[in-house]
Amino acid sequence: MPLETGKYKNVSISLLSKLEKITATRDFAAIEHSLLRAIGSTVNVDDLSLWTLDSSHEVTKVLHYHRQIEVRGGSMGRDTEQVDTVYTHIDVPEDVRSLAQTVVLSLKPAARRTATGGVQMFPLMGSQGLSGLVSMRLSQPMGDHDQALINGILRVYSNYHALLDESQRDRLTGLYNRHAMDLNIDRMWSVLGRESTQTDARRSSVIQMYSLAVIDIDHFKKVNDTYGHILGDEILLLISRLISSCFRKSDPVYRYGGEEFLVVAGADTPEVTRALFERVRSKVESHYFPQVEKVTVSVGYTIIDPVLSPSENIGRADRALYCAKEQGRNQVQSFDDLLQRGLLQDMRYGSTELF
Repeated sequence: MPLETGKYKNVSISLLSKLEKITATRDFAAIEHSLLRAIGSTVNVDDLSLWTLDSSHEVTKVLHYHRQIEVRGGSMGRDTEQVDTVYTHIDVPEDVRSLAQTVVLSLKPAARRTATGGVQMFPLMGSQGLSGLVSMRLSQPMGDHDQALINGILRVYSNYHALLDESQRDRLTGLYNRHAMDLNIDRMWSVLGRESTQTDARRSSVIQMYSLAVIDIDHFKKVNDTYGHILGDEILLLISRLISSCFRKSDPVYRYGGEEFLVVAGADTPEVTRALFERVRSKVESHYFPQVEKVTVSVGYTIIDPVLSPSENIGRADRALYCAKEQGRNQVQSFDDLLQRGLLQDMRYGSTELF
């Protein structure tokens, strides 16, 4: 009994340390990594995945966790952990897909035997319901104690994630706010920088082109002055929903200012990128708004250069937006196209872009 007590005491101390890491940051990607590391090291699972789902229960992103203990000279060596994130061309194994259907319907953990052992899956709940699935491959069935530990970790994670998500949302539109953008932008640039230099086989599974766009509602001050701020707020809410519907869950959309929105989106080619933002413009233009009837937006965007700072890339999108406004509004302008056509100059001095 003393040995068992000591073992569980060590597990409890380790688990508390892992939970502390989950709640020590306000970065969503960082807490996802901490979640997987907490599960992997606490219940000694070497291979597990976090599948992020949209409202239709389609997979939008997956994080794969791998843990390995190096053996050197016949003895245990360094314990290494790795988390890989995949946004596109996501491969969902058939046994995982089949088990996911059961978990999505029941919202309860489920397990299935395979030729090499088994697959265990847990639902991950968010503020709007089911937000993801955690799956793991096991050589033998998981015991009740380990299942209880994982359920506890997931509940702590879900509660903290919901609180964090609420604090980083704009109260009117429900989009991420400017504070959330400031918190996440450096991490985003770090990821973009790594992806732009990848040369191994994993590169083909990652979107190779990211763009940053600033979207502005045309003549919004006139709407407020003519119809009042209550209707203005309703139009802001409707447009925010129209914009969000054009992007995947993995493409963050922020309320950047009063009537301005900022989005970071991935695509395969410049043509697909432009078509994406044209879709935003067209969707808003064709929508019927109460009393006002018609509202339009202007879009300025740039293909992200991770070598430049976030503020420089935002500045480029802003300059393209200014050109869209100057040329009549209700249109999409690309900084890169304007630069190529000689309508804009790439004015940079050191690390500061001049406007």
